Amino acid sequence: MKPIAFVIPWYGDDIQGGAEIECNHLAHCFMDSGMEVEVLTTCVKKAADDKGKNTLHAGISKESGVLVRRFKVRKQNKDRYNCANLKLYNNMPVTAEEERMYVEEDINSPAMYRYIRDNRDKYECFIFMPYLYGPTYNGSRECPDNCIMIPCFHDESYAYMNLTKECAARFKGMIFLSKPEGELAHRLYDLSKVKTAVLGAYVESGWEDSCDPQAFREKYNIQDDFILYAGRKDSGKKADELMKFFIQYKKFHKEEKLKLVIIGGGTLEIPREFQREVIDLGFVSIEDKHNAFAASLFLCNPSYFESFSIVIMESWLAKRPVLVSEHCAVTTNFCQENNGGLYYDNFGTFCGCLDFMIKNKEIADKMGENGFKYVTENFTHKVISEKYIRFLRGIIEDKSTAFTK
Repeated sequence: MKPIAFVIPWYGDDIQGGAEIECNHLAHCFMDSGMEVEVLTTCVKKAADDKGKNTLHAGISKESGVLVRRFKVRKQNKDRYNCANLKLYNNMPVTAEEERMYVEEDINSPAMYRYIRDNRDKYECFIFMPYLYGPTYNGSRECPDNCIMIPCFHDESYAYMNLTKECAARFKGMIFLSKPEGELAHRLYDLSKVKTAVLGAYVESGWEDSCDPQAFREKYNIQDDFILYAGRKDSGKKADELMKFFIQYKKFHKEEKLKLVIIGGGTLEIPREFQREVIDLGFVSIEDKHNAFAASLFLCNPSYFESFSIVIMESWLAKRPVLVSEHCAVTTNFCQENNGGLYYDNFGTFCGCLDFMIKNKEIADKMGENGFKYVTENFTHKVISEKYIRFLRGIIEDKSTAFTK
């Protein structure tokens, strides 16, 4: 069997984006099963960096046992990119020319595309992820006969572009991380000639039995019940909305000792009078993060846009329930599938969910146990490896078998 190549804009053991983590996990899963795996990526370190500036060395290296080929990116015309991206980001109508500007001025590596074109017959398939960036749009043009996409679609303006529709129909196979993501794709694109499957994502486990909630409470001097937020502190993830709702809740429930504990990068301006109620710990160690899950009353993921959610799965592994925004079909669906949490659509229902969790801790514990069972049955290393490898072999052998799990 020839090598499998993952194609992704950024790659590394220390890259924290959801698609990048999933790519890393899958590369190791495939290698553990005996497959030969390579990663084709760029010389840009991470998504927050200048997309037109090479900061890493081009060439071949081994990273945690994975063969990585890095290619230089071309300089970006930021004015053209920002003109198009600003409209897309703010859900404004864009012209065909503006779509083209976005794709052309996003992160791009002509050297990578040449390599794919010249070596496409040396690989069983190229797996592109996620959908949003230049390497997926432009790299997949060079290998139309053996390309697969793990798109990580969100219900956002970029997914509605005509160029995205053209790109989606190009692939031989497409893997979704959740049912709502697959439903969105089938609603937006003509996938009649694309083999599709909802396979989920790998969630690292094995740490849950060693969680020490009391150690977290003692280390950070937090003895009251608390809601946990774990992730980037920015408006895109709705961390600001969560804090706003929580502060409003506390104003109406002054006697309630509940706290909001925040871990992760970024900045969030906490009003001075609520700095004892909203506790921002910044980055913490992996051990502390796991202990925080176990110590929390529940995890809240307020994001409107997710194609999966590792932090929700981690909370369930720690047997703690979750609270999610009903504006996100993916996270809401996860809660509905296993009864592992609640969901809200406005401040009023947010308050209702908080009251329920506080007053019904035995039910909250049961929701956490439901979530634990759900994760261990669907997203462990063994389960994910088997599903993905079965799907890939079906694509490679050009079988017509339908995969739904």
